[in-house]
Amino acid sequence: MTNEIWVLCKIKDGQPTRTSKQMLNAAGALAAEKDLAPVKIVLGGEPYEATRHLAALGQLIDSRGKPWAILAGAGANDLELMPRLAARLRTGYAGSVVGLRWEGDRLAAKRPVYGGRAYEEIAFVQTPALVTVRPGAFSQPGELDPPETMGMETVAIDVSQSPGPVVLEQEATASTAEDLSEAPRVVAGGRGMGTAGNFKLIEELADALGAAVGASRAVVDAGWRPHDEQVGKSGKTICPELYIACGISGAIHHVLGMNTAKVVVAINTDPEAPIFKNADYGLVGDALKVVPALTQALKQSLNKE
Repeated sequence: MTNEIWVLCKIKDGQPTRTSKQMLNAAGALAAEKDLAPVKIVLGGEPYEATRHLAALGQLIDSRGKPWAILAGAGANDLELMPRLAARLRTGYAGSVVGLRWEGDRLAAKRPVYGGRAYEEIAFVQTPALVTVRPGAFSQPGELDPPETMGMETVAIDVSQSPGPVVLEQEATASTAEDLSEAPRVVAGGRGMGTAGNFKLIEELADALGAAVGASRAVVDAGWRPHDEQVGKSGKTICPELYIACGISGAIHHVLGMNTAKVVVAINTDPEAPIFKNADYGLVGDALKVVPALTQALKQSLNKE
């Protein structure tokens, strides 16, 4: 076993994503406590394909040795890859982790259970400990020095050299929700928007804020918006600086996807809507009237500047 903690990093525009930076912070702190070395692992060279990525990590472990722990984000690809890797290594896996600490020489992970109504803490009895980390679980980016100044090693792996199926083509959707989990601002709409066509109001407000567009499960189930815009337990878990919920009632499965947002603004006609219990600012009113007015006010404010 090697005295390392690995972080599977996503890279965008040459830099780790927000969630990756948060995991690097956590790995650095954990490693410092036990005189371990945090290592940044970058898998590239081909679009995600589970068999090839699994083989690439297996080859790295065979050549380098098993680390104490492997941290990954909670994106769809990681949620497929990490349990499969745990099965191959015959070790433990914990998903949606919101906290990590040492329990003696064992790594302990904290994660939500019973739909977020409680938390459990588990200790891994074998190494490596494999976890997927919920966005926003750890410290915010900006506190992280560049890996070079931290003495953090980077290992880049060309996945295309590993055995497995080859991805011939990928077709991207027109949605901007591909980066929803990383977006610093999100404007989301629910059934209170009335129709799919009214989501143009959400898009206009998001455009004025430089935000991503999100949606509730009911909206996605109705076919108004694509699934990759869904915020909630069965969709994306996000941690933006600003989250604006428009016409969203605030069911628990939705709240689980956005309750780590720094500032939450809720707009709903029902003053008893559960979303207000999770909001920093609430406005009782029709989102179809409030959202356009807010968009216009923002544009006027920006023009003055």
